[in-house]
Amino acid sequence: MTISDLRTFATFDGHGGKVSKRVEVLDHEPPAAGPYAGLVAVRGEHPIGALDERPAADGDDLTRGVPSIGWVDPATLRDWYRPDRVVVSRLEARRSGLEPGLYADSRGRGRVRIDGLEARLAPDGRPAFRALAGPADAPVVDVPLPTDQAVRLVAVRDVADGLEVVTTPVSPFLSPGRYAAYDADVVGLPPRPTTGAVDVRAAVLIDGTLHEVVRIDERAATVWLRRGDDEVPIAASGIGPDLVRYTGTPVPPA
Repeated sequence: MTISDLRTFATFDGHGGKVSKRVEVLDHEPPAAGPYAGLVAVRGEHPIGALDERPAADGDDLTRGVPSIGWVDPATLRDWYRPDRVVVSRLEARRSGLEPGLYADSRGRGRVRIDGLEARLAPDGRPAFRALAGPADAPVVDVPLPTDQAVRLVAVRDVADGLEVVTTPVSPFLSPGRYAAYDADVVGLPPRPTTGAVDVRAAVLIDGTLHEVVRIDERAATVWLRRGDDEVPIAASGIGPDLVRYTGTPVPPA
């Protein structure tokens, strides 16, 4: 994920609620007096179950799995992934104390400056953001911010008209993969250089059994688990962060 990706996604409960699909919500505005009044346009794999569904690309046939576009009632959409972008004037930014940087809005700690949009595995075994405190030009390490305490990610940068503020949802989960390690960090002291890397694996506890996490698609709100030889998708909303177990293995120096 990049902070500049402002596409919106949601889960659509189509076919009378019998079939749920992840769709992209488009910004097409229907005529106020037309047959689509009050509906929103969505893009997904056919069959979506949307009104007047048609192929997304000219010349394609409307067959199963082909990208298609249709109209749906916004009340049938849930689990939104909806980034937002605003530009504030420099005067307004100064009044509100807004400065360029990366932040996470959190429960309990307010807006926390972070060193990147990617979380890491904290010493306590939970995914967390590397938090910073103090002035932007001389930061010190703060207590890590667990991802399940973060509400959204905020990126602030200079643009011609002022400061651009882009907010995106935050996932409480950490995708399996290789991450930088900062084992030399000390709270209250300046950030130290990376001490190497760590390979992170994750597993979800379901009905008393741990299932390996293959990958996590944040925008699709889907966690892919390994069950035998198969990769099975499961809705992220149905998994509590406390049901995920993480294992970090230091990567030997090259």
